[in-house]
Amino acid sequence: MTKLKELRAADAEELAALRSDVEALVGALHQAQMENRQLRQRLAAPDPAVRSLPTQPRPRAVRRRS
Repeated sequence: MTKLKELRAADAEELAALRSDVEALVGALHQAQMENRQLRQRLAAPDPAVRSLPTQPRPRAVRRRS
């Protein structure tokens, strides 16, 4: 019986940590969505003050032949 109580306590701690992680991730996602929305609104303006940076080409994936 003691072993089960220890397992339940450990599970409860892990669940609390996971809930905290989920809250932090949801907050980060919300922040990114808001920033994205603001950038899109600025780009849609007649004279956008946002400039896109040049990108570098990505290396192609190497396909292996079987």
